[in-house]
Order: sequence, then structure tokens, then C-alpha cells
Amino acid sequence: MQDYPQVALEFMNRDHAEFVVLRARLLELLSAAAPDARVDKLLGELLAHTRHHFAEEERLMQETGFPPYPVHKRDHDHVLADMTTRVERWKQGHDVPALKEWLDRDIGDWFVSHVSSMDFVTAGFIKAQGKDRP
Repeated sequence: MQDYPQVALEFMNRDHAEFVVLRARLLELLSAAAPDARVDKLLGELLAHTRHHFAEEERLMQETGFPPYPVHKRDHDHVLADMTTRVERWKQGHDVPALKEWLDRDIGDWFVSHVSSMDFVTAGFIKAQGKDRP
């Protein structure tokens, strides 16, 4: 994955680092000769982690009156819907190439773009409002 910037809020940086680790572990498992049940477990962890992280960000955006909240929230909703669909597809067919491509390309590109733009601006705004943790 390309580098992504650190943002003004440490909890977001920690969450981003955890996301990167979960994604990397999934890609490693999917590159193994025979991916096993750990893929299911890690996908569940990635989805739960993402939901929790988005909920914390959204709560802080609302508390601080972040003006472009609806745009940021829409992106979160879109990604969660896609991630939920991909997890369900995985459970139904265990299509390794499809999941690997989605994690590597789609999620990797989205993550760098989202952190570099929306999260960077959001964290700066929240920090300027005197909030620095969920």
C-alpha cells in the first residue's frame, strides 16, 4: 500500500495503522497455497474495526459541527455496504482472486485517498474544535 499521511488525531492514526495491519494479514493469507478459516475471522475483524472507527469519527464530526459531515458519512456508508457485500460473497464462494484483488486494489486505493483527503481535513477540524479523542 502506498504511504498515507498521519492526521491530527492520534486515535485515528492508531485506527488507520490497525486497518493497514488487518488488510496486510488478509493479503498474506490469501497469497498462501490454501487460505483457511483465518480469512473468515480476519474479514470479520476488518469489518468490525471499520464500523467502529467510522462510528467514532462520525460522532466527533457531529459533536463539532463539521460542515461536510454528510459527504464524509456517505463515503463511510458506501464503503461499509461494499465491505459487507464482499464479506458475504467470500462466505458464499471463497473466491480467492476476487477477494485478493478487492483488498489489494479497491480497498488499498480507497484507503489512501480517504485518509489523504477526508480524514486529513476532518481530523484537523475536530482538533481545532478542542476535541482530540472519541
